[in-house]
Amino acid sequence: MKNNLRSIKNHITPIRIHLELKHEYLSDYEKRMLKRYGESSSGDSITRDILIPSDMPLHNLHYAIQKLFGWQNSHLRRFYLPEEIYEKLTDGTVKGWADLVGILFQPPSEAQEDVFWDDDYERGSFKVWLRKKYIGPYIYGGIMEHPEIARQDVEELLEYYKMVEVRESFTDYWKRAKGHENVKIKIIKKAPLIDLTLEEMNDSIIIDGGTESLLERLEVDKVIAAQGEEINPKDLFPVTKELIYNYDFGDNWIVKITKYKDCKDLLAQNIIDEYELEEAEDIVVDKHKPVCIHKDGISVLDDVGGLRGFADLLGTIYEGEDKEDASNARAWARSLGWSATKISNKMMI
Repeated sequence: MKNNLRSIKNHITPIRIHLELKHEYLSDYEKRMLKRYGESSSGDSITRDILIPSDMPLHNLHYAIQKLFGWQNSHLRRFYLPEEIYEKLTDGTVKGWADLVGILFQPPSEAQEDVFWDDDYERGSFKVWLRKKYIGPYIYGGIMEHPEIARQDVEELLEYYKMVEVRESFTDYWKRAKGHENVKIKIIKKAPLIDLTLEEMNDSIIIDGGTESLLERLEVDKVIAAQGEEINPKDLFPVTKELIYNYDFGDNWIVKITKYKDCKDLLAQNIIDEYELEEAEDIVVDKHKPVCIHKDGISVLDDVGGLRGFADLLGTIYEGEDKEDASNARAWARSLGWSATKISNKMMI
């Protein structure tokens, strides 16, 4: 066992990824609050730059992201591709998607209990439990993401829907039904599921987990190409220069993930020095764990209403005219594990 672990570590290299938590529609007030009290230099995002082991899967990156941004792993999440990449890979068809199930995409029946196969926290220190999830060695313990099982699952779906009544889109139905009563959804055609576009399938049947979620057993380094790196269209991997992490579909937190070949920009801006970088790289390899090398913005928290809600919370806490409201807001945030205390990069993860 020790020899196996030593062999794994010998092949590990540090990979730099950039995580950007952002909302496209922040008001001027919300941007000011993030700048003044959220320690965001831009006012519209909170970012982290980290080094990860080259063999870290998306599944374990999820736990690292939770720790880095201050969440409590209490909601659903998914990793998915930018829309244009997804459309290009699948050609917008059921067949194009089905061919990549088990290779890139999760199978249609992947249930929550399988995606969250190791969400086994019961009591004790949540931070200690979380830390164990993003430290290697990394082993996939689920079932449905194994290629042969995923393939069987999607084939069963296609077999079940040998013939589908294709419905008009809800948008088309809504336009047609506006101003009229008892208008039924129109059946456009009947066809095998495999012959439909993804849009036609989604208008006609329900796949609970959708079709866009990526397999979490995939390694981050293999999925994402570094900025400036050419993607060979003949190769499946890497598939994208940007990956999207979506946490809590209600608050709808969006973290954009990119990869860099090196840390020259951080060194040039004097954000880190050579010694700090070398020390971080050694930790990644020797301890098989991610290391935060730069942060811009404080931690957020769950159930606050996304980045806009967090900015409003900061405004209430620090500039609210009602002191009782400010005190209650701070107490509520603390009850969810939030703290505005400054901590070093090393202590972030």
